[in-house]
Amino acid sequence: MVFYDARPIRTAGQVLLDVVVVAGMVAAVLLGRSVSASISALADIGTRVHDQGTAFQEQLSSTATALEKVPFIGKSVSAPLQDASQSAQRIAAAGAEQQQETLHVAHLLGTSSTAVLIIVLVVVWIRYRGGFIRLATLTQRLGQQPDGAELLAVRALTTRNAAGRLGVDVVDRWRHRDPEVIRALADLERRSTGLRVAPSRTS
Repeated sequence: MVFYDARPIRTAGQVLLDVVVVAGMVAAVLLGRSVSASISALADIGTRVHDQGTAFQEQLSSTATALEKVPFIGKSVSAPLQDASQSAQRIAAAGAEQQQETLHVAHLLGTSSTAVLIIVLVVVWIRYRGGFIRLATLTQRLGQQPDGAELLAVRALTTRNAAGRLGVDVVDRWRHRDPEVIRALADLERRSTGLRVAPSRTS
């Protein structure tokens, strides 16, 4: 495959675009991690609620268990504490749920932001680089076929305005299969698509 144009200025532009795209992908990953970390920090609230709720629930439960042992009034006194203990347990569970949901959202947003940015960069790269790679590679393969030079000459003659610079009789010479004209047209097509052209041999 042909990845870079043989013309130095265009090669520099293509290399610059590749570097920008790669750097953009790295930045997208770092940004996604930053977004995920920022939102994940909110999960600490749920963690604190869960820990404090669990500790309060254990204290209430322990106190209620101890009061149950008091003769005659133990059960009636401990019942409100058991209810409060269950409420504290529900609060702790809500804190744990909030923590899990926050972490899920953090992961989702971080991954989504990274994916969207990378997709945009890939689309830009394909838009400005994919076309060149496809055309240059196809031209190279076409030129390597047994009648490749003739095929490239036909394409240059029908699509390249610069073909007229080879002389007003370029069509007639091509019809008569003039090897010099065929080679010149083929080289014109190669250069126009960014391929490297071997220097002409002089006898």
